[in-house]
Amino acid sequence: MNIKTLAVLMCMVFPGLALAASMTVVNPKPLNVPLTNPGIGVASFHEGYGEQLSLAQYPNTGIEYERFYWRDLEPVEGQYNYALIDEAFRFAAAHQPAMNVGLRFMAQDGPESGTKIPDWLIKKGIKGVWTSDKKTFAPDLDDPLFLAYSQKLLNALGQRYDGNQNLAFVDIGMVGSWGEWHNSNFPSMTPLLKRYTPAQLDKYVKMHFAAFPKTPKIMLISGGDTLASAVKQGAGWRADCWGDWRNFSTTWNHMADDYPQRLEAAQEKYSEFNDAWKRAPVSLEICGYMPEWKTEQHYSRDEVKRTFDWALENHASTINLKSRAVPADYRDIVDNALMKLGYRFRLASLSHESQMASGKSLMLTSQWINEGVAPIYLKYAVTYRVVDASNKVIAQGTTADDIRSWMPGEYSSGSQLAIPAKTASGEYYIEVAMLDGEGKPRINLANEGQQSSGWYRVSKINIE
Repeated sequence: MNIKTLAVLMCMVFPGLALAASMTVVNPKPLNVPLTNPGIGVASFHEGYGEQLSLAQYPNTGIEYERFYWRDLEPVEGQYNYALIDEAFRFAAAHQPAMNVGLRFMAQDGPESGTKIPDWLIKKGIKGVWTSDKKTFAPDLDDPLFLAYSQKLLNALGQRYDGNQNLAFVDIGMVGSWGEWHNSNFPSMTPLLKRYTPAQLDKYVKMHFAAFPKTPKIMLISGGDTLASAVKQGAGWRADCWGDWRNFSTTWNHMADDYPQRLEAAQEKYSEFNDAWKRAPVSLEICGYMPEWKTEQHYSRDEVKRTFDWALENHASTINLKSRAVPADYRDIVDNALMKLGYRFRLASLSHESQMASGKSLMLTSQWINEGVAPIYLKYAVTYRVVDASNKVIAQGTTADDIRSWMPGEYSSGSQLAIPAKTASGEYYIEVAMLDGEGKPRINLANEGQQSSGWYRVSKINIE
């Protein structure tokens, strides 16, 4: 695009702008390395979980994924142990760069692990069964009393955390072992999806939506017909045992014999299921650990690449590698996938007048590219500012863009900054950042030029 054409375009974007005699067009240099950003990429799986790994062993993480049992969250009726969850947010905020948090709430573990709902709830007479050794109580998920107290718990948690700018998603749990929508580790019990109807289980989906109306939700892929229902209500989805090519059997695996069938069934139930990623995250959890992929499953590089390609094809935002070292033979495959996983914003060009008088508005026209495979699901503000040589802010303003609507592809943006009257003549810098609700730069762009402040210095302008 030549300067004259650009000037005409800017006049179309800003009708009050006279044709400029001189225009500046910059194309900030791109970065071609994985970025670490809130709510995407590799997960940190529980605070302090696993061994302490260097960045050479494990990619930097953008999300802290934690799960909590009801017994720990409400040991005394009506007294909620928020400190457990608050600590997860503190841990995520202290990370460099700061992470977002993903949460799941659970009411059951395994038959040998002991009861995971509070004793006071059992004493109220909720329905359910004890294991033969009387060690573990499994609640009846359709018991009205259990349903009522489940909703009360989620409402209390939602009142405190819903809409938290650092809560990336809530994983719809409370059903089955580890909140994973099955009870296969309880061999004496009727399989969960045969014991309960979709309508009965959908009550737990609705509970999460009622308690967390603002926060993105995700639903486990193995939830049967409830999966399609959850997505229809606005949830994304999650898959366990991602990367299983022969973890359990040489004749059956999740990648070829489970996932495709479940996703196709959900699409048949809800015609817009395949577009779920446009509204809420897709999150994947590894099968086993990556060191075992190398030493026990002996996965080839081609099999590992197929695994990560599948994640990108399905518009995944997060992958939980369970905080175990990535084998060196696979690391480049992981890093290449992280170049596209989730969102990846790059400022492709910025156009503005080369010089202007103080007291006027600086018109900015920009071209952005989301180079990732998914949008961003939480709100951040695209903000420009003008600073002097000592980094003093002369003017600052936020664009009208809602970057949650930026699907993979290119986007145009127009904005303006009012330059105060009597601004001293001289050369100034134009900087850009994506700010959180507290006004802090949070999103790392796929551009060079990031300053220690977190802002990106992208151009200069002369003010007369």
